[in-house]
Amino acid sequence: MVKPLIISVIVLGYFVLAVFYSIKYRFIQFRAVGETKKILVSEKNRSAYSTFMLSMASHMGTGNIVGISTALIYGGAGSLFWMWVYTIFSAIFSLMENTLAQVYKEKINGENRGGACFYMKKGLNNNFLSLVFAFFLLCTNTIFFQPLQVNTISETINLTFGIDKILILVGFVIFTYIVIFNGTKRIVRFSELVVPFMSLTYLAVTFFLIFLNIGNFGSVIKVIFQDAFNLKSILAGSCCSCLLIGFKRSLFSHEAGLGTMPSISSMADGKYPINQGFVSTVGVYVDTLVMCTLTGFCILIFTPDLSKFVGVDLIIYIFELEFGVLGFYLAGFFMVIFALATVVGEFYLGESNLLYLIKKKKKKGIFKVLYKCLFLTGIFIGTTNNTRDIFVIVDSGMVFLGIANLYAIIKLRDVFDKELIKYYDLK
Repeated sequence: MVKPLIISVIVLGYFVLAVFYSIKYRFIQFRAVGETKKILVSEKNRSAYSTFMLSMASHMGTGNIVGISTALIYGGAGSLFWMWVYTIFSAIFSLMENTLAQVYKEKINGENRGGACFYMKKGLNNNFLSLVFAFFLLCTNTIFFQPLQVNTISETINLTFGIDKILILVGFVIFTYIVIFNGTKRIVRFSELVVPFMSLTYLAVTFFLIFLNIGNFGSVIKVIFQDAFNLKSILAGSCCSCLLIGFKRSLFSHEAGLGTMPSISSMADGKYPINQGFVSTVGVYVDTLVMCTLTGFCILIFTPDLSKFVGVDLIIYIFELEFGVLGFYLAGFFMVIFALATVVGEFYLGESNLLYLIKKKKKKGIFKVLYKCLFLTGIFIGTTNNTRDIFVIVDSGMVFLGIANLYAIIKLRDVFDKELIKYYDLK
């Protein structure tokens, strides 16, 4: 795995690039909300809606709950502020990469397929880089990122119901076989049904919890900003700095610039490639600026002793403190359903890149079986390791993906510029 100091330096580099391109393109990412409303509501683009739900399923997983919990535990309240900062600037990467995904998508087995590896090969004419990235992304959605989702489910069910982790592992394998291993249509349908329900319910519960304790809200905002600009918190080191932890947990939450979401964006049919770029950018905002923020507020409003917790148990504690036994099970429900939705999305992402790697192979069935075995390996890793160790694996995966993908989208910025000109010509 990559050393924490190296990871921190690389993530800081991502942020510097995000600031540069946000300024270069005059913060065009801020137009995403208005443009997405027009695409999904006014134009009623069903294809864009389906991909948006699937991308939200991938976005809105444990990064919104365990990610923010661990950020506050190890980085302090100020880490939430730096998550906001990183998200605002890095959203430009989401707009660029998902626009490029539409430009370079192609039909495979009657379905739109694409993503970072496609624009690396077709746009950069760099087949080697595309294959390396496809392999990294394949690993990311099986043994790098997926174990955290599985770990969340395992820890939550174990804490909530006292069920042995071996039984949880068996149950997860059965769910994977029934829902995930049975084709794209079932995956998309699952996302369309689950994501709106879980998102709206979570929003309602967290808003209600904050409302019940609105008297403490002012002190929460105060402590966030005080800690964010406290030199001791900022300079705490590569592992504990509120700034660095905020940046890393923000990146893991929305994944803008890592090249993961373009595989989903390429599924959509639209008039202009940049439309899907705007839709995907909204997902970045909802994921971190809304969902992570609400989770952070819910935690900080009770000012718990964060040193006593490791991640999953913190959310369960907060919900139980406010809602009693009902809250105990409600927190478990949210974490399990969020993680399941993300696992579903991650399987699709990994499969898309597998198809890219093996599209010229005759015996595709063998490779699909091997991919499913690798996916199940990620489930095993998630149920047998602790949260902190798994985040080291997660951060290493972000480094591998980010370097290759940001290199590609920056090299292809002229293609993005052309799509941007088309967009401005329509105004």
